[in-house]
Amino acid sequence: MRRLCFTVDVDRDANECVPGRRDAVSKGSQDARFSSSEKGADLLLEMLDGIGIKATFFAEAATLRSTDIAFGNNEVAMHGADHEDMTGEISGIPMTDDDLDGIMERSFSAVKDRTGRSPKGFRAPYMRSNEMVMRALARCGLSYDSSLYAPIGKTFRPYDIGNGLKEIPVPTGTDGTGKKMFAYLWPMHEGKRTAGDYINMAGIVEDGVFVVATHSWHIAESAAGGKTGEDRIKINLENTKRVITSILDAGFKASRMADVL
Repeated sequence: MRRLCFTVDVDRDANECVPGRRDAVSKGSQDARFSSSEKGADLLLEMLDGIGIKATFFAEAATLRSTDIAFGNNEVAMHGADHEDMTGEISGIPMTDDDLDGIMERSFSAVKDRTGRSPKGFRAPYMRSNEMVMRALARCGLSYDSSLYAPIGKTFRPYDIGNGLKEIPVPTGTDGTGKKMFAYLWPMHEGKRTAGDYINMAGIVEDGVFVVATHSWHIAESAAGGKTGEDRIKINLENTKRVITSILDAGFKASRMADVL
């Protein structure tokens, strides 16, 4: 069976790691903004309702506590507390086991408080993880992680990573010109890739789970930190919808990540 997991990172607008700070800022600011993330999430949820599918939203605790996003029956999983660099490689602030446990506890509580359900999965901010983070996920009682990239192939399935966890990776591959690409939609939102690149990428999978990822804020704001106009928002939504519906039309079944386990 071929499954499509559409995933959305719900975090602070145009987030950026700053050396010497554990929490992320929004580009162009010394603090965090959430308005584009909330607007983009609401628009994506409306789009998903129109298609008739459910998705997985990886939401950081601060965004959950600063917005009123109604996720419905979509899955809400963990994405840190303040979009921390879990490895400390960019921030320059190493994490201890106690630090990681505290972040996981705040993230877990924020998701459960908002949805009434215990989260089952996690995606690391910046897709930066290591063995310490994975052990913290296991201590938190989670079932899966989606913080790693993996080369796409005809068979592309979740796999065991130890401590009772499974990895549901985000695919990497090459486009028609041989240039490396990831199944994150941000280059499409920036006008650097077409929907067809992702549709063709999904076509490689004959058995397994194809993960598509995006950020909610990127629907309404550029990576440079500037708000986009309504015309660009419409284009971003149309392109995202085309990616999803075309993959479904190719024979994939949409699933929340927790359901593919």
